[in-house]
Amino acid sequence: MNRKTENEEIEWKEQIEHQEQRVRNEKVDIYLDQICGQVKAREVHNDLREELENHLHEIICDKEQEGYSPEQAAAYAIEQMGDPTELGKSMHKLHRHRMHWGLLVGIIGLAMVGVILTFIYTITSPDAPKQYSASHLIYTGLGVVAMLFCTFFDYRKWIRFAWWIYISINALLYINPMLSESYGSMNRFLHLPFGIALDVTTFAISILPIAIGGIMSDRLRVGLSLQSICIYAALVVLPMVLLYQISDWVRLSLFACVAVLLFGWMTKKWWYTVITGFSCGVAAVLLLLVTDKYSRWERLSIVFHLDKDPQGNGFTYNSIIDIVKTAGWWGNGLGTPMDSLFKYFYLSFPGVMLVDMFGWSACVLLIVGVVWLIRTMTKMLPRIKDTFGAIIAVYVTITLALQMLYSLAAMTGRVPILSISFPLLGYGSHVILEYAMFGLLLGVYRRKDTVSINGNRNRTRIQGRA
Repeated sequence: MNRKTENEEIEWKEQIEHQEQRVRNEKVDIYLDQICGQVKAREVHNDLREELENHLHEIICDKEQEGYSPEQAAAYAIEQMGDPTELGKSMHKLHRHRMHWGLLVGIIGLAMVGVILTFIYTITSPDAPKQYSASHLIYTGLGVVAMLFCTFFDYRKWIRFAWWIYISINALLYINPMLSESYGSMNRFLHLPFGIALDVTTFAISILPIAIGGIMSDRLRVGLSLQSICIYAALVVLPMVLLYQISDWVRLSLFACVAVLLFGWMTKKWWYTVITGFSCGVAAVLLLLVTDKYSRWERLSIVFHLDKDPQGNGFTYNSIIDIVKTAGWWGNGLGTPMDSLFKYFYLSFPGVMLVDMFGWSACVLLIVGVVWLIRTMTKMLPRIKDTFGAIIAVYVTITLALQMLYSLAAMTGRVPILSISFPLLGYGSHVILEYAMFGLLLGVYRRKDTVSINGNRNRTRIQGRA
């Protein structure tokens, strides 16, 4: 009889304890619901609940050990945490979409310079088609639309289409030589209806890193293995072979530089990256020397011997050097005569045009602005926690920084002139892609505080295991 009574008493105590724990958990859940109700970024609700719940349970356990009942301990913990509405509002301030206004100001500044230079060229050059200015405005408008789309569209949704995008772009690179006419020894442009010419290689190297990043992001979250390195190498080598088939060495070199630097960032093995980059560079030079059918090496190396062909391959370099030397601090003004043959190519060299008309002072301002813009982009990289977002941010920063720095170097006339455009300044449809790339960077930054850390989106420190 006594044994039965003891068992009943134990069961009764267990029921009471279970009921108290249920009431405690209900109080905690209601409290957490009130906090999360103030946070509009639903992606981080689970993270917030887990973090706050762990903190509450630590307080509850301490109080239960002091003799508090579960319900009393929960009430004490909630009181210590504070008002749920105020706490939720403070959490919302930490986890909300943000605009990087500094980067946006830099983009607007470059866009204004590009529009102004194109307009000046149109009104000062007697033979310049008047549609240049209108076309640039159209490209700029389309670029702004692309930038806004990439800014407000959730970039993480591209992951599900990564393989399809990668396959489609490589297929386009493969079939383009069969469909397009040769232009300057390259099958670079695909002519579409309504007079639209798609720059296939520029389009490809702008999209492919995003697809490769989407494919690799899941693998990089669990660490970088030898298998992952081989997969990344294969994903990079295929488009490089296709770009070589098209004979676009400039886009091939830019894509290779971005891929190698991205590899260094992912693995943190910078010595391996330097060795890889050096090996790729040597291989590219040897390949160019062996297979060059269009005197590319001769045209590039003339920069070291400008006196040998001053009116031929060295004409452009000598013209740039003369303009930079004679421009002075304040330039030749808007009334600069357009009688020089080189000035008909000013839209391809907007930096040189800027120096000619506004002088070295404008060049200094441009250099300061570019350095500030690159620094602004690089400073945001450590703040991005999402693996895929970090890959996009690194890729965009490297690509645009390389283009800007090389374009500045080309203003000296002492480096080989390549078909690398100054982002947002040069004339052509490429500005649409450049606006889109800036939009991707803004979009990644905008969501940096609303990405779930526990939802397999976090960027881990990658330790290579080679």
